[in-house]
Amino acid sequence: MGRPRITDPLEGGLASRVYLAAFPCFRSCYLIAKMVVSGSAVNSSGRILKLALKFDGHFDIKDERVTMHRVRTLIMSKAEPFISKLATECQLSPDEVEALKSFVPNFRKIMGAYVDLTLRRKPDYLKHEVKAFEELLNALCLTLYIARLCSRASPQATDFSLSMLGVTLPVVLGTGGLCNEEILHFTRDLANITSQKTLTDMYIKVRKAISPQYDMVMTMLEGFEKYYKELEKHVMKRN
Repeated sequence: MGRPRITDPLEGGLASRVYLAAFPCFRSCYLIAKMVVSGSAVNSSGRILKLALKFDGHFDIKDERVTMHRVRTLIMSKAEPFISKLATECQLSPDEVEALKSFVPNFRKIMGAYVDLTLRRKPDYLKHEVKAFEELLNALCLTLYIARLCSRASPQATDFSLSMLGVTLPVVLGTGGLCNEEILHFTRDLANITSQKTLTDMYIKVRKAISPQYDMVMTMLEGFEKYYKELEKHVMKRN
């Protein structure tokens, strides 16, 4: 039997790996092929372009002139299919969808850092089966968790929870994590432009849809957060 035919680039197959690789920014077919295909990237560049053209509702394609006689084709994933699927599966409100749409440029940058960090730890990360929707959903959940912390917790509690995040993700998931300064900068921007209630409501809804592995991580992080709050209360009473 052959491999099952993938009709949704968010749900598996080579198209899903390409969607994830091309989500952060426009990348050349050659670079994407290097990221997602085992073997010669040169021989696979045409395959990547053909796939992007087939799923043109999921990818933007443009040409970039490199020299007077040379043009290269660049691909970037459209965010709309992800947001649309997310809105349906997590039952997001119109206001929540608009908040996410306004955050897309920064979420792309966060995913760029996340993918780069993960590839450093697992160079073949995108050469094996991944589901783009699941990966993006998990990363968004962590992003909302951090933004929620920044919007409501004390600086000390935020720093403590983020330090636990930096330790927990690599150990439990084997990923690079979502805890470098660049990511925190973009996440704080979400906390600044979105109300605390909207952040909390989105986090609760997205939290219910994440993978079992990330569910375990979020449970641990929420436990650390609760522990620190209780510790703060205890210290305040003693003082």
